[in-house]
Parts: sequence; C-alpha cells; structure tokens
Amino acid sequence: MSSETGSPRGDTSGKDAAKRPPARTQDVNGALRRAYESTVDETIPQSMLDLLSKLD
Repeated sequence: MSSETGSPRGDTSGKDAAKRPPARTQDVNGALRRAYESTVDETIPQSMLDLLSKLD
C-alpha cells in the first residue's frame, strides 16, 4: 500500500484548509461584525447629548 492512496479528506489539509477558517469561526466573525456595525450606526440619545453638553 502506498501513502499516495490516502483518503480524499487528506487532500484538503494542505493550502486550501489554511486559506479558509472553519465555519464556526466564520459565524462568530459575522456575528461580531454585525453587532459592531449596529452599535456604530445607533444614534446618540438626546439625554446623553444633554449630559455631555453640561461637561463643557
């Protein structure tokens, strides 16, 4: 038996596997990105702006 006749699964352990993170990592990355973007897009409440203006 030759080592060249490995399972097809062994073929993906090379360069291709290193290029793409696991699906679970991609899910976490996407969730964090969406949470960050929604936070950045939020408007500042008027009460917070009033408090900040009192500090000046």
